[in-house]
Amino acid sequence: MTRVFLAIAAFVLTTVSSVAHAQNVVDVGVVKNDDIKIVQKLLYPKARQNEYGAHLVMMPFDAFTFTPAMSLSFAHHMREDLGVETQLTGGYGLKNSHYKQLESPAYGVAPDVYRFLGSFMADVQWSPIYAKMNVAGRRIFHHDIFLTGGLGITYETAIQPDSTPAMSPTLGLGFGARVYTGKDYALRLQLRDDIMRQKRLKTAETKAWFLKQNVSLMIGVSKIGGK
Repeated sequence: MTRVFLAIAAFVLTTVSSVAHAQNVVDVGVVKNDDIKIVQKLLYPKARQNEYGAHLVMMPFDAFTFTPAMSLSFAHHMREDLGVETQLTGGYGLKNSHYKQLESPAYGVAPDVYRFLGSFMADVQWSPIYAKMNVAGRRIFHHDIFLTGGLGITYETAIQPDSTPAMSPTLGLGFGARVYTGKDYALRLQLRDDIMRQKRLKTAETKAWFLKQNVSLMIGVSKIGGK
Protein backbone atom coordinates (compact mmCIF):
# COMPACT_ATOMS: atom_id res chain seq x y z
CA MET A 1 0.00 0.00 0.00
CA THR A 2 2.84 2.36 0.87
CA ARG A 3 4.46 1.69 -2.52
CA VAL A 4 1.20 2.56 -4.33
CA PHE A 5 0.89 5.82 -2.36
CA LEU A 6 4.49 6.80 -3.15
CA ALA A 7 3.99 6.07 -6.85
CA ILE A 8 0.85 8.24 -6.97
CA ALA A 9 2.63 11.08 -5.17
CA ALA A 10 5.59 10.93 -7.55
CA PHE A 11 3.26 11.04 -10.57
CA VAL A 12 1.39 14.08 -9.22
CA LEU A 13 4.63 15.97 -8.48
CA THR A 14 6.01 15.24 -11.95
CA THR A 15 2.80 16.45 -13.63
CA VAL A 16 2.64 19.70 -11.63
CA SER A 17 6.32 20.41 -12.32
CA SER A 18 5.83 19.88 -16.06
CA VAL A 19 2.82 22.22 -16.15
CA ALA A 20 4.66 24.93 -14.22
CA HIS A 21 7.65 24.65 -16.52
CA ALA A 22 5.42 24.90 -19.58
CA GLN A 23 3.77 28.07 -18.20
CA ASN A 24 7.10 29.81 -17.51
CA VAL A 25 8.83 29.09 -20.83
CA VAL A 26 7.09 30.07 -24.07
CA ASP A 27 9.08 29.74 -27.28
CA VAL A 28 7.68 32.12 -29.92
CA GLY A 29 10.69 31.98 -32.20
CA VAL A 30 12.48 35.07 -33.59
CA VAL A 31 10.51 38.34 -33.30
CA LYS A 32 11.30 40.83 -36.07
CA ASN A 33 11.40 44.59 -35.50
CA ASP A 34 8.50 45.13 -37.88
CA ASP A 35 6.40 42.71 -35.80
CA ILE A 36 6.62 45.03 -32.79
CA LYS A 37 4.18 47.94 -32.87
CA ILE A 38 3.28 50.31 -30.04
CA VAL A 39 -0.02 52.15 -30.49
CA GLN A 40 -0.35 55.14 -28.20
CA LYS A 41 -2.71 58.12 -28.14
CA LEU A 42 -1.02 61.51 -28.51
CA LEU A 43 -0.96 63.59 -25.37
CA TYR A 44 -1.17 66.80 -27.44
CA PRO A 45 -3.25 66.15 -30.59
CA LYS A 46 -3.61 68.74 -33.40
CA ALA A 47 -6.05 67.08 -35.81
CA ARG A 48 -9.09 69.22 -36.68
CA GLN A 49 -7.89 72.04 -34.44
CA ASN A 50 -6.71 75.63 -34.95
CA GLU A 51 -3.38 77.09 -33.88
CA TYR A 52 -2.79 80.74 -33.00
CA GLY A 53 0.74 82.08 -32.58
CA ALA A 54 2.77 85.20 -31.76
CA HIS A 55 6.50 85.14 -32.54
CA LEU A 56 9.70 87.16 -32.40
CA VAL A 57 11.68 87.08 -35.67
CA MET A 58 15.30 87.90 -36.54
CA MET A 59 16.99 88.09 -39.95
CA PRO A 60 20.66 88.09 -38.92
CA PHE A 61 22.28 86.66 -42.06
CA ASP A 62 21.92 89.54 -44.55
CA ALA A 63 25.22 91.07 -45.67
CA PHE A 64 24.15 94.70 -45.09
CA THR A 65 21.11 94.74 -42.77
CA PHE A 66 19.94 93.37 -39.45
CA THR A 67 16.17 92.98 -39.16
CA PRO A 68 14.11 92.52 -35.98
CA ALA A 69 10.46 91.67 -36.62
CA MET A 70 7.26 90.26 -35.15
CA SER A 71 4.89 87.72 -36.65
CA LEU A 72 1.31 86.57 -36.08
CA SER A 73 0.20 83.18 -37.40
CA PHE A 74 -2.99 81.20 -37.80
CA ALA A 75 -3.08 77.53 -38.79
CA HIS A 76 -5.69 74.86 -39.23
CA HIS A 77 -4.62 71.22 -38.88
CA MET A 78 -6.73 68.85 -40.98
CA ARG A 79 -4.76 65.85 -39.71
CA GLU A 80 -2.03 65.24 -37.17
CA ASP A 81 0.57 65.46 -39.94
CA LEU A 82 -0.99 68.01 -42.32
CA GLY A 83 -2.15 71.60 -41.96
CA VAL A 84 -2.34 75.00 -43.66
CA GLU A 85 -1.10 78.25 -42.19
CA THR A 86 -1.07 82.00 -42.85
CA GLN A 87 1.56 84.28 -41.36
CA LEU A 88 1.74 88.09 -41.22
CA THR A 89 5.15 89.56 -40.39
CA GLY A 90 6.26 93.15 -39.85
CA GLY A 91 9.70 94.54 -39.08
CA TYR A 92 12.36 97.09 -39.97
CA GLY A 93 15.72 96.50 -41.63
CA LEU A 94 18.56 98.36 -39.95
CA LYS A 95 21.97 99.15 -41.41
CA ASN A 96 24.62 96.81 -40.02
CA SER A 97 28.33 97.54 -39.51
CA HIS A 98 29.25 96.52 -43.08
CA TYR A 99 26.81 98.99 -44.62
CA LYS A 100 27.91 101.80 -42.28
CA GLN A 101 31.55 101.14 -43.15
CA LEU A 102 30.87 101.35 -46.90
CA GLU A 103 28.94 104.64 -46.62
CA SER A 104 31.58 106.20 -44.35
CA PRO A 105 33.89 108.96 -45.74
CA ALA A 106 36.63 106.35 -46.21
CA TYR A 107 34.64 104.57 -48.95
CA GLY A 108 31.72 106.85 -49.85
CA VAL A 109 29.64 104.04 -51.34
CA ALA A 110 25.95 103.45 -50.59
CA PRO A 111 25.01 99.93 -51.76
CA ASP A 112 21.64 99.41 -53.48
CA VAL A 113 20.16 97.53 -50.51
CA TYR A 114 16.50 97.08 -49.64
CA ARG A 115 15.18 96.87 -46.08
CA PHE A 116 12.45 94.45 -45.01
CA LEU A 117 9.16 96.02 -43.85
CA GLY A 118 6.57 93.27 -44.06
CA SER A 119 5.34 90.04 -45.62
CA PHE A 120 2.28 87.84 -45.89
CA MET A 121 2.72 84.09 -46.43
CA ALA A 122 0.36 81.15 -46.89
CA ASP A 123 1.89 77.69 -46.66
CA VAL A 124 1.30 73.99 -46.21
CA GLN A 125 2.72 72.39 -43.06
CA TRP A 126 3.73 68.74 -42.84
CA SER A 127 4.49 67.25 -39.40
CA PRO A 128 5.83 63.72 -39.89
CA ILE A 129 7.42 63.31 -36.43
CA TYR A 130 5.87 63.34 -32.95
CA ALA A 131 8.16 62.27 -30.13
CA LYS A 132 9.16 62.64 -26.49
CA MET A 133 12.53 63.72 -25.12
CA ASN A 134 14.03 63.29 -21.67
CA VAL A 135 15.76 66.46 -20.40
CA ALA A 136 18.48 65.77 -17.81
CA GLY A 137 16.51 62.81 -16.50
CA ARG A 138 14.09 65.19 -14.78
CA ARG A 139 11.30 65.99 -17.23
CA ILE A 140 9.70 64.58 -20.36
CA PHE A 141 8.82 67.04 -23.15
CA HIS A 142 6.55 66.12 -26.05
CA HIS A 143 7.47 67.74 -29.37
CA ASP A 144 6.84 67.52 -33.09
CA ILE A 145 8.97 68.34 -36.12
CA PHE A 146 7.44 70.05 -39.16
CA LEU A 147 8.34 71.22 -42.68
CA THR A 148 6.68 74.18 -44.42
CA GLY A 149 6.40 75.40 -48.00
CA GLY A 150 4.27 78.17 -49.44
CA LEU A 151 3.85 81.38 -51.40
CA GLY A 152 3.35 85.00 -50.44
CA ILE A 153 4.44 88.57 -51.00
CA THR A 154 7.15 90.70 -49.35
CA TYR A 155 7.31 94.49 -49.15
CA GLU A 156 10.68 96.26 -48.92
CA THR A 157 12.06 99.73 -49.61
CA ALA A 158 15.50 100.96 -50.61
CA ILE A 159 17.72 102.16 -47.78
CA GLN A 160 18.96 104.99 -50.01
CA PRO A 161 17.16 108.34 -49.42
CA ASP A 162 14.58 107.89 -52.20
CA SER A 163 13.16 104.78 -50.42
CA THR A 164 12.13 103.12 -53.68
CA PRO A 165 9.51 100.42 -52.88
CA ALA A 166 9.60 96.80 -54.05
CA MET A 167 6.67 94.38 -53.83
CA SER A 168 8.15 90.92 -54.40
CA PRO A 169 6.50 87.52 -54.99
CA THR A 170 8.00 85.11 -52.47
CA LEU A 171 8.58 81.39 -52.09
CA GLY A 172 8.98 80.38 -48.44
CA LEU A 173 10.61 77.11 -47.34
CA GLY A 174 11.37 76.14 -43.77
CA PHE A 175 11.40 73.67 -40.91
CA GLY A 176 10.81 73.86 -37.20
CA ALA A 177 9.58 72.25 -34.00
CA ARG A 178 6.91 72.66 -31.37
CA VAL A 179 7.79 71.81 -27.77
CA TYR A 180 4.58 71.35 -25.80
CA THR A 181 4.62 73.06 -22.42
CA GLY A 182 1.06 72.48 -21.26
CA LYS A 183 -2.37 71.34 -22.30
CA ASP A 184 -2.91 73.97 -25.04
CA TYR A 185 0.42 75.78 -25.39
CA ALA A 186 3.68 75.09 -27.20
CA LEU A 187 7.02 76.82 -27.64
CA ARG A 188 7.64 77.11 -31.38
CA LEU A 189 11.04 77.34 -33.09
CA GLN A 190 11.46 77.79 -36.84
CA LEU A 191 14.03 78.55 -39.54
CA ARG A 192 12.64 79.85 -42.86
CA ASP A 193 14.19 80.94 -46.14
CA ASP A 194 12.09 83.41 -48.16
CA ILE A 195 13.23 83.51 -51.79
CA MET A 196 12.03 86.66 -53.57
CA ARG A 197 11.95 87.79 -57.17
CA GLN A 198 12.63 91.48 -56.66
CA LYS A 199 12.64 94.34 -59.14
CA ARG A 200 14.91 97.29 -58.36
CA LEU A 201 13.99 100.35 -60.40
CA LYS A 202 17.27 102.19 -59.91
CA THR A 203 19.21 99.36 -61.54
CA ALA A 204 19.80 99.09 -65.30
CA GLU A 205 16.78 97.65 -67.11
CA THR A 206 18.68 94.58 -68.29
CA LYS A 207 19.44 93.67 -64.68
CA ALA A 208 16.31 95.00 -62.98
CA TRP A 209 15.15 91.62 -61.64
CA PHE A 210 17.05 89.95 -58.80
CA LEU A 211 16.66 86.87 -56.63
CA LYS A 212 17.01 87.79 -52.96
CA GLN A 213 16.85 85.60 -49.84
CA ASN A 214 15.64 86.56 -46.40
CA VAL A 215 16.63 83.83 -43.93
CA SER A 216 14.79 84.25 -40.64
CA LEU A 217 14.92 82.69 -37.19
CA MET A 218 11.67 82.62 -35.24
CA ILE A 219 10.76 81.82 -31.65
CA GLY A 220 7.29 82.18 -30.25
CA VAL A 221 4.31 80.75 -28.42
CA SER A 222 1.40 78.89 -29.99
CA LYS A 223 -2.03 78.09 -28.57
CA ILE A 224 -3.69 75.02 -30.02
CA GLY A 225 -7.41 74.65 -29.54
CA GLY A 226 -10.79 75.39 -31.06
CA LYS A 227 -12.18 73.30 -33.89
